[in-house]
Amino acid sequence: MTSRAYREMVRGWLAEGSFDEKLPEVAALRGVQQPEEFHAEGDAFVHTMLAMEAVDDDEDPRVFWGTLLHDIGKSEKTFFDGTRWRSIGHAEAGAVLVPAIMTRLGLGKISADVAWLVRHHLFHFSWNLGYDTKLTRNQRRFMEHPLFPLLLQVCMADADASRGRSNKGDKIRLIAEIFEEEYLGKYEG
Repeated sequence: MTSRAYREMVRGWLAEGSFDEKLPEVAALRGVQQPEEFHAEGDAFVHTMLAMEAVDDDEDPRVFWGTLLHDIGKSEKTFFDGTRWRSIGHAEAGAVLVPAIMTRLGLGKISADVAWLVRHHLFHFSWNLGYDTKLTRNQRRFMEHPLFPLLLQVCMADADASRGRSNKGDKIRLIAEIFEEEYLGKYEG
């Protein structure tokens, strides 16, 4: 199935009222607060639905599922620290939940890949890159992972669904540009 077909399936579950039963981990994001300055779109559920809509119709299904499940760990890991809402460790917590979800949906064959995408969807926050910055050896090695191009797509859908002062879209575009120039470029020609 295509990402478009999966999105239509999820929309159908929402319309018929079976969504919460099929994806309780995503439904649990309703009411989960996020820092308004970066997520003016609303709670983690609203953000997730916007991210799902941002996935291209013809995108790899692993991107669709990685995007739909990217924040499921927030229901367990979100807390208010006295100044703002935080979700420390939500990517790792969410990745642990992915295999059971994917198996329940009959998609166990892609569960390891989707779990990897969920686990790493925040990688860019630790990459302090500028246009004149050189990649480290570890960053280059990470870019060589076969799922890295899919991860960039998950991160872009996440960024597209973030309203407010978030600059993660700019960071992802810069990383994608570096990836294309430095990694993909060496295989062309």
